[in-house]
Amino acid sequence: MNDTAPLGACSDLRWQQAAGVVQAQMAPGQTALLHLATARYHAMNEVGSRIWALLEQPRTLAALGEALCEEYDIDPARFGQQP
Repeated sequence: MNDTAPLGACSDLRWQQAAGVVQAQMAPGQTALLHLATARYHAMNEVGSRIWALLEQPRTLAALGEALCEEYDIDPARFGQQP
């Protein structure tokens, strides 16, 4: 798949946390990730932290979206749209 493929082309793929990543909670709702092989550091806000937690188990993008809509009270018809 190339970088320009629409998200619908990924509908059957399952996403999960990457191997070789160490995580630490920095503050309530904030998580830091360190990829051990590349030594790259990523800081995530509350929503990013929740997505990371949901990806402990493999999920499709649709399942991930459903969980986020339910938890953050988002209208599923608007999910993924820019404000």
